[in-house]
Amino acid sequence: MARFHSRLLHFFTFFFFFFFFCTTFVICLSSSSFESAFWITDSDSEGLLFHQDYSPPAPPPPPPHAPSVSCTDDLGGVGSLDSTCKIVADLNLTRDVYIAGKGNFYILPGVRFHCPILGCSITLNISGNFSLGENSTIVAGTFELAAYNASFFNGSAVNTTGWAGDPPPQTSGTPQGVEGAGGGHGGRGASCLVEEGKLPEDVWGGDTYSWSSLQNPSSYGSKGGSTSKEVDYGGGGGGRITMDIKEFLDVNGSLLAEGGDGGSKGGGGSGGSVYIKAHKMTGGGRISASGGNGFAGGGGGRVAVDVFSRHDEPTIYVHGGISRGCSKNAGAAGTLYDAVPRSLNVNNYNLSTDTETLLLEFPYQPLWTNVYIRNCARASVPLLWSRVQASELIVQGQISLLCGGVLSFGLAHYATSEFELLAEELLMSDSIIKVYGALRMTVKIFLMWNSKMLIDGGEDSTVATSWLEASNLVVLKESSVIQSNANLGVHGQGLLNLSGSGDKIQAQRLVLSLFYSIHVSDGLM
Repeated sequence: MARFHSRLLHFFTFFFFFFFFCTTFVICLSSSSFESAFWITDSDSEGLLFHQDYSPPAPPPPPPHAPSVSCTDDLGGVGSLDSTCKIVADLNLTRDVYIAGKGNFYILPGVRFHCPILGCSITLNISGNFSLGENSTIVAGTFELAAYNASFFNGSAVNTTGWAGDPPPQTSGTPQGVEGAGGGHGGRGASCLVEEGKLPEDVWGGDTYSWSSLQNPSSYGSKGGSTSKEVDYGGGGGGRITMDIKEFLDVNGSLLAEGGDGGSKGGGGSGGSVYIKAHKMTGGGRISASGGNGFAGGGGGRVAVDVFSRHDEPTIYVHGGISRGCSKNAGAAGTLYDAVPRSLNVNNYNLSTDTETLLLEFPYQPLWTNVYIRNCARASVPLLWSRVQASELIVQGQISLLCGGVLSFGLAHYATSEFELLAEELLMSDSIIKVYGALRMTVKIFLMWNSKMLIDGGEDSTVATSWLEASNLVVLKESSVIQSNANLGVHGQGLLNLSGSGDKIQAQRLVLSLFYSIHVSDGLM
């Protein structure tokens, strides 16, 4: 009997430890691999997901800055970074520098503060004021400034043109081959290559990248291509300029992140990045991230301005570079984002081009207020869907195409998608909208002056019908045309006015409905 109890005791002891081990194993498994293994197939997995405090892992912190250099010993200046440091003589740096202090930092007139090395970085983080004196220059691949106030006097320049380091990995901004094509960034680089069977807009050099950082650009521009395997003639990419000014910024000099020129044997580099944040800005200086000139021009870079109060308007350029090998096909314009009105500007400064600026994913919150495409810029919404889906361009205010602006939806060889365009106003003057697929447009006011909207419905009947709805007013003037090779509905609750000779709305099947008044000038019927 004692032996029975002993065996029973051993049995229960073994069972207890086995049960404890299994329970612990299941608990551990359920907290990690068990859930990851069965969430996809378990019908209750969604409840598990939303009842936990789940968030994606945080990105790694940026690497710490090197220790700050000193005003006198390292920079040859006068004073202290914790009171006032003055740079009184030319300085050629040979490495990245980090300058930090609680005081002011002044570069006196006529002084050259240079680091002429690709990708060289000059970073100033001061609590006081900064100034770049008359005719003084800063040259580097990257210039970053954080200060309370900052002034850039007449003739001064921060110049990162052609001094870019490497663009982001896995981008295609640098063109391949020996065609002398332009580099890409905010806009595509141009290519002077002519390929049989391809449309002009099907051929380009370096492609666009860093769309996700449109509102806070921080990428280097890309190098242009060469026409030789032995010698690299391509212009360098534009550098980076970043400014975070707590109060007052006065810009009477130049802030340049342009692509470098490639001459007659190399493509121009693409423009770099300029980001400016301040409470108040004055001055009529020049800010540029334009593409470099060359055998084929480089694409423009990206500029973003976040300034609450602007009392003057500095000239801002993001146009593409001039193509010497094909004068009518400059590099594509880059992007200028103005954060306070939430406006996107694509402006090619009247340089004609067949090369496009890609507009990719559009924000849902907050919506852009205005989109301006002007002065020969060509913007494209290139999204191609494998089946009928919609890509949306939604703005709270105005979409404006002026002076040769072109906006394209879809791809010319695949007219299979649907596109939605929603805005308060759509204004077109001497411009073109091209749609490959179907367009669903909803606006309050639609005005056309010597402009065209061309809709190619393709051969897929499921996307062949487009409709345009304007709740207040549709006006066509100066030989404006709305044309579709498929079905088109034009709807409105206000006035439809075709006011002059050459104005027309044309489609395979055309439906006009809901307008309280339709006015067609004599000779148009």
